[in-house]
Amino acid sequence: MASLSRVWRCGLGLALLVGICPAVRGVELATLQAWGMEVAQEIESTLRLERSSLYAETANLGGGQYGGANGRAFVWPAATQFRVLDSLVQIDPTTYAPELRAFSNQLRNDYWRNGGYSAVAFASDHYYDDNGHLVVSMVEAYNLTGDEVYKTRAIETYDFVLSGEDDAGGGGIYFRRGDYGSKDTVSTLQGARAAAMLYNATGEQQYLDDAERLMEWTNSHVQQAGGRYWQRFRLDTMQADGVDIVNATGIGISANIELYDATGDLAYLHEAQRVAYSGVGRFFNSSTGALNDESYWAFEMVDALNDLYLRDGNRSWRSAVHGAMEWMHDNKRDPNGHYPLFWGREGVQTETLTEWNLNEQAAAARALLDTSVTELLPGDFNDDGVVDMADYVVWRNNVGAHRGTLPNDTSQQVVGTTQYLAWKRNFGATDSSAPSSLAAAAVPEPATLLLWVAAIALLTCGRRPA
Repeated sequence: MASLSRVWRCGLGLALLVGICPAVRGVELATLQAWGMEVAQEIESTLRLERSSLYAETANLGGGQYGGANGRAFVWPAATQFRVLDSLVQIDPTTYAPELRAFSNQLRNDYWRNGGYSAVAFASDHYYDDNGHLVVSMVEAYNLTGDEVYKTRAIETYDFVLSGEDDAGGGGIYFRRGDYGSKDTVSTLQGARAAAMLYNATGEQQYLDDAERLMEWTNSHVQQAGGRYWQRFRLDTMQADGVDIVNATGIGISANIELYDATGDLAYLHEAQRVAYSGVGRFFNSSTGALNDESYWAFEMVDALNDLYLRDGNRSWRSAVHGAMEWMHDNKRDPNGHYPLFWGREGVQTETLTEWNLNEQAAAARALLDTSVTELLPGDFNDDGVVDMADYVVWRNNVGAHRGTLPNDTSQQVVGTTQYLAWKRNFGATDSSAPSSLAAAAVPEPATLLLWVAAIALLTCGRRPA
């Protein structure tokens, strides 16, 4: 496996070589969340089917809903919307967990046919990549809710994904059931990611074995020298071909991150960084910061960079994502809050869209919401890259305030013990180092802490919000 000798840092690294200047703070998390909630609400008001938990493929200004098949969206955009609902559960589980479960139940009822999720409701036309997307969505739902139903369904769906693997071409997973001319990069990478996620959720060795095998095939058969991936591996020529689509890069980063989490092997983290460095240079506009490609693929890149930022603390990833999300919102959002296919290409969206698709809206909602909850250092309430006594002062001055009041806090709870414990656990950590358990253990409990910060309190004039 190719690897980097070090973690890229701001300055000499991504920002200097790619030309994207890292912002000091980025867009406020609350602002990103508000933008994402706006899109999620538009999906509910215009694309949600009447008396149903499912969605239409397309909506228009006249209130019409159409596209897809049998009155429902294709399963690919449904899988993207699954990720939106996952993000909403992360933000507000009380409100959205029941909605997610109802959606998952009806999706299972209407699309599950012949051992997998069909691309079309009430029919049988199965794609391995679609099912891989759903495994990722369902394991994420299980991790957020603890509901065993999601884990069971994820395993059943994963079994279908693995049924698309055989020895032809040395391994890899096909794109579509019945189409055996090539092995598909996204199907295989998403399968590796799903397998590693299942290992992390269950501890069952078979999933880790699958993830490593699928990743090894991808690296040896369809990976380019720079780290990105060809689209497929053709069995007639025994060669990789196609183009390097942005979702393959994003999913490749995510699969390596999951394998790093599963094994602790830094080679996987370094590979994720190498692929990310190459991908940002390829898919982000160095002048505007926009993420150029189709939204329903590009959101996987956003997810991946957010997760990588949480692992290595490199603010260049955060800056790239925040810049892309800000450019997208300011330049591609139409007057009604709908988004077109491309986030970066085809110029600024000045006209009102007459119709809009679930896949594009769900991709925008997921990217914004996922970025809004990507917080490297819980407890870093002044967002200066270090958890220290200054953050305690910010916490103290906000105790009792309504949720969302405390800067750089995504817990969505009234300010109090939860945020204090986050600060305590991470005391002494910086955005370029892992939280120090020794430093956290050395932080005193609140009663002792009051004596420690008495001098700071005398010098602080901030007041707790009403």
